[in-house]
Formats: sequence, C-alpha cells, structure tokens
Amino acid sequence: MRAYSTALQRGTAERIGLGRPLKSVTIVGGGTSGWIAATFLSRAMAPALRDGSMKITLIESPKIPIIGVGEATSPALRALFQYLGVNESNFIRDANVAFKLSGFFDGWNVDGAGNPVTWVNPFLASPAIAGRSIGYYYNAFGRGSIGDERDFSRAVSSGPALISARRGPRPIAAADYEAPVPYAYHFDAMEVATQLRDLAKANGVQHILDDVNAVNLDDRGFVSSLTLEKNGDHPIELVIDSTGFAGVIINKALGEPFDSLGHYLPNDRAAVVQIPHEDPNDIEPVSRATALSNGWRFTVPLYNRVGTGYVFSSQFTSDDDAIAELKSQIGPRVEGKEPRVIRMRIGKSRRSWVNNCIAIGLSSGFAEPLEATAIHSVDLGIRWLYAHFPDSDFDTSLQNSYNGLVDEFYDEVIDFITLHYHLNNRTDTEYWRVAREETPVPDGLKQKLDLWRCKMPGPNDLKTQHFFNANNYLTALMGKGFYDHAPPQLHGVAAGEWRQYIHARRAQNEKLTSGLPGHAALLRAIRGETAPPPQRGAFAAAAPASSPMKFNFKL
Repeated sequence: MRAYSTALQRGTAERIGLGRPLKSVTIVGGGTSGWIAATFLSRAMAPALRDGSMKITLIESPKIPIIGVGEATSPALRALFQYLGVNESNFIRDANVAFKLSGFFDGWNVDGAGNPVTWVNPFLASPAIAGRSIGYYYNAFGRGSIGDERDFSRAVSSGPALISARRGPRPIAAADYEAPVPYAYHFDAMEVATQLRDLAKANGVQHILDDVNAVNLDDRGFVSSLTLEKNGDHPIELVIDSTGFAGVIINKALGEPFDSLGHYLPNDRAAVVQIPHEDPNDIEPVSRATALSNGWRFTVPLYNRVGTGYVFSSQFTSDDDAIAELKSQIGPRVEGKEPRVIRMRIGKSRRSWVNNCIAIGLSSGFAEPLEATAIHSVDLGIRWLYAHFPDSDFDTSLQNSYNGLVDEFYDEVIDFITLHYHLNNRTDTEYWRVAREETPVPDGLKQKLDLWRCKMPGPNDLKTQHFFNANNYLTALMGKGFYDHAPPQLHGVAAGEWRQYIHARRAQNEKLTSGLPGHAALLRAIRGETAPPPQRGAFAAAAPASSPMKFNFKL
C-alpha cells in the first residue's frame, strides 16, 4: 500500500501554473486495462467525482469481445485490488481464480547429461546471510549438499515446497488479502473486467457502449472529440487509449510511431486453447513455462479449467506446425478443441503520452507474456498518470517524465526476458541456437552479465527496479547454470552460517506446509463449495475475423 500512498501524495501536490483544472477523463477501450484505469482513477479522484468537478467516462465497443485464455499475474496485483476495494472472496469465486505462488521454467536449459532443467522463480525474496548475498553461501556450500538444498530456489524460498505439497497461500479462516506468503492470481480475464466495470460504475464512472468512428484533432494536434457511431461527438480533455494492439488513438490518429522490439524477442504468435484439469482436486498453484521446439508453452491453471498455449516465432515454424506440436504436448485433453493463433505486436509506442492522449496497456507496449508484465504495466501506467496529472496546459515536463518512466520499465522487461533466451544451452533446434548465438542482446544486459561474472547481483547494480530486482536476476542466473563452473567467491563466508540458515529454512518450510491448507480445498472453502469444480474445456467464442482481439494471457 505504501506505493499507492506515495502516488496519491505526489498526485495531489500543488503545481504553479496558469492552466485550469481538467474536468473530464475519457477512457477508450474496456477489458482488463481500461477497467483497471477507470477503477483506479474513480477511487483516487472520489471526492471530485462526488462534487461534480471531475467526470470519468469509459467508451467500450459492443462488437469486440474479450478472448480470455487464462490470465496469470504478479503479486503486485494483490495490492492494487486491495486499494481498489475489490472484495477478494467474491473475485476468487466469480473469476474462477486459482492462486499462483511462483513461476516454473521447464526445459529452457539442460544438464550435463542432456536432461531438462527445471527451476523456480519464487515470489519470496532471496535472503541475505550475515549481510552477504546468499548466492555466495550457496556456491560455497549448497551445491555439494544433499536433498532440496541442491536446488537454489528451494534453498532460498518456501515457494517450491508449498507448490510440491499443493498448498494454498493462506489459512482457510484468514481475512481477504491476509497471508503469510506472497501470492498472485490466475483468473478469467472476462470475469475480472466485468467485476471492475461494476465497481467503477458504482464509483461514478460513466459507461458508454459504442464504437469510435473518428478521432478528431484540433490545430495543435490534440484530440478534441471522438465521433461515436450512435452517440455522435464526445468532447475530449484527456483521453486514455486502452484499445489494445490496435492503438486506435495513439498510433493511428496521432501517428505516434510503434517501435518493434522483435529483434530482441522474436516470438510473435501464440496458439491458445482452454482444456480441462487432469484432476480437479489437484490444482497446481504455479504458472509453467515449458520450452518447446520453437518457443515455449504456458500452462495457467484456473479453478475450473486450464489455459494453455504455445508462444512461438513465425520465423521458425508455421501456425499449423505450432498447433500440431501444442496438441501433441497436451494429449487427450485437447481432443475436440482447436487452438486459435493470436498475432502479437512486440514492442512499444515511442511515446505513451502524446499531447492529451496517454496509451495504457497493449496500446502502450507489449513484450511477450513470459513474465506477467502486461497487467503490471497497466498498474504502473495509471499510477504514474495520476502522479503526473496535468491541468489544461499539459506541461511537457509532465509528459517527458512519464514517458521516461515507461521507457525505463520496458528496458527492464526486455533485459530480463532476453536473459532467458540468451542463456539457454539447448542444441536441438535452430530456434534455440539462434536465440543464444545470433539474437541481439541489449547493451544494459550485456553490462550486467559482465559484472555478474565477477560478483553476485546486488541492488546497486540496477538503474531501476520497477518490476525486476537483484533477487530475480540471482534466481534466474542460478537456475540457468550461469554460476555452475566458475562462481565468484567472497571472503568471510562461513559454513556454520549456512548450516544455521538451512536449519531455519527447513523449519519454516515444515511450519508452512503443515499449517497451510491444500490449494483446491482453500479455493472451495472461499467459494463456499465442497465438490470439485465443473470442468470447462471449450474455447471462448471467437471474435469476427475483422475485429481486433484483446490478448489476455500472461505468465
């Protein structure tokens, strides 16, 4: 909650200028992004909505359905929903939520015998021992140990133990949002958008179901109005573009260039499908990213089904071959279902804030679904907008600051996701060889890897930490074998300190695994049910071929 308090304080600070306060905000596009923006602003600006000095309107096309596969998120969404006033128990029930305790990576690397390596990116931060990075202790004493401590992620976090035991993150009697371990959600994106819509409307947001036929600009290049199909001209003071990959306002109307990032991240398509659980009593509290021949497969368990798909590069395989490989990986549960292929726009608008338009969500940018960054980008974007909220002058210093933050965020995301591909050691397909040997590596990541060959990652090594921190990098480098052969050492690291830490870790793991309920049992208790969930495997109704589709899956 501290981040939200800081944003509110900054947003309400007085600014000296001649401009008048804005009286209206218009959001174009519904779905998760648009309704998060609407709900946040209606919460943050509640007094102004009540006294009539601010009006918030969301315009949503009635013709473009959301195609939901299964949405995975990061722990930050828990804090956002708590701030927005989302009733977590109702949300879990209505959106068929399952909990997420970590992200699993399967087969992105292989061991010396050629067997796939599995590692976990836990939500719990890697602790320090005696003020030193735990990585030094693990390299000195953990690699030769027996049992779970040979796995770095198990040595530093309770997450893998809880996942193996299929535990939920909180006691059954706990209040909403209260838990001894961090967690995120897997949910049905269509249901989440509906819940946020109802909450925003209750807060005073006006909802217009209509199509935008034209975006009208004034002589300064600002958006002056939108021509709606049924409701005619809608005047604009400030407009948020949440139209997804289409970028209807930011790219098409305002002409802001879209900068592709495909040279770093070549995956540009995803074959997606919904399938039933193998066992509805065994719901894994984790997202999985499993390497395939020309990309990777995501597996996102919800309460009542599983969202899965193949994220791949069209440079290396065809849609038909990708679908065939995905089906062979899934097996009998996909019989009678046909995966759909979604084309992804990988990159970002050069500027997300142009004149009086701010792009939030996929219209701002997207860097493939590997690290569940898309919804977090919406969270950050709307908080940054509120902290930089303009008056009628639209001072360019606000825009420049906002755009700089967005640039920093995408630099972080590109660096961390590129690391997964660059440090693979697979030799079975050309895709993985090219990813390792030929795909460009951002300069910032090159510099960090050079440094981390000599020392363990630390917080001072990173220019920004909007999403990824040194713990994330440490776990990824360990999981991918970066330190297997010549790990950096540090004087003063003592075996007794490691043994004391491992003893405490084992006790903590035992306390949590014995004290927390089973994942499926916890979900049923929150939902007020006793029977396993009904299975639902049919894919959601498809959008018309001519309609832009909302992309709704992230790991």
